[in-house]
Amino acid sequence: MKSKTRISLISLMSGLLLSSTLTAQPLDPNPHWIEYGSEPVAIRQVNNGASQTLQFVAFRDGMLVANLEGGVGEASFPVSESMVQTLQLEIKEIPAVERLIAVESYDRALDTLRPVVYPLIKFHQVPESFTQLHRPIQLLISTLLDAEKYPEADDVLSRIQLNEVSLDYSRLAIRLMKAYMQNGNPSAGARIAGVLPVDGRYAQNIRSIVDAADSLRASGEYEAVIPLYREIEKVVSDAAKPNVRMWLAYCLVLAGRIDEADPMIDSLQEPEPNQRLFSLYMLLKGSRQHSTGNYRLALDVLTRGFVRAQASYDWVPEMLYLIGDCYARSAENTAARNVWSEVVILYPDSPWASPAESSLAELPKPEQSTN
Repeated sequence: MKSKTRISLISLMSGLLLSSTLTAQPLDPNPHWIEYGSEPVAIRQVNNGASQTLQFVAFRDGMLVANLEGGVGEASFPVSESMVQTLQLEIKEIPAVERLIAVESYDRALDTLRPVVYPLIKFHQVPESFTQLHRPIQLLISTLLDAEKYPEADDVLSRIQLNEVSLDYSRLAIRLMKAYMQNGNPSAGARIAGVLPVDGRYAQNIRSIVDAADSLRASGEYEAVIPLYREIEKVVSDAAKPNVRMWLAYCLVLAGRIDEADPMIDSLQEPEPNQRLFSLYMLLKGSRQHSTGNYRLALDVLTRGFVRAQASYDWVPEMLYLIGDCYARSAENTAARNVWSEVVILYPDSPWASPAESSLAELPKPEQSTN
């Protein structure tokens, strides 16, 4: 592998410290939010047979705020499940929008949705049982994703506190994360992964974050992955912590943060060879040797882990990729070509197939026989 690939395997620092931060990134001003976001929403309240339509203008400190009739002031209503049951919100445009979506007329559907849905976003923290409000918001985000209007979907999701709403919003955020990954914007995908909640009922998000971490490592976004594993480590069971700590230490190695990785690696107990995590542990130890230039020793450690692995283990393509790199750095180009070709052929859907193809292209062409 050429020296430029060496940089991606060890640090890839230049520019990544800014691009992979997981705090919210400034997006271009959303003209639809500017135009519609502060508009009041007329919601009917039916309580003990009495009915009134209120113009709700804000959600503050757990309370819905409505303008009083005549504009003489505001009234605040504490939000509870029982209070939400008295509210009725009818958006008559939804059936027409659903018909437009069915025929993939997304732009027309969005033109209809935006004026009526953007005003609802500021109320997203009301209980999820108020489906008349949440379904239109989710429909807007889903349609934006279908229309590949990712910056606008990103802006809408950035206004929603994902740890205060149903998992349906997390699923939409995961769709956006995957779209960014697939469209060559891993740093944006990392940012979305970093704001997904993982505690309590949101533990379902962990699997998607781990999948994203695999793609981010393949893209060289090691600094972006480290905070993801740190957050996951806080919430997983004690039985799962060694797995997460191995991945965390591994990413620290790849990011060139050996001083941080060494104590973690040394504190881990080596699994028995018949245990699933043995090969992952060997990947971790092999990567440490690789990072210090001990390619022959790294190859020995990685190979020991590989022969104990099953083809279905998530890290096998990554392990093979690193084995191929060890061969390439030892000028054993034929062996490197064989291993990287195996990654491409056997794991075409892995994030490591593309790096393997690129590395294959960098190898010297095999000599042609003159016989």
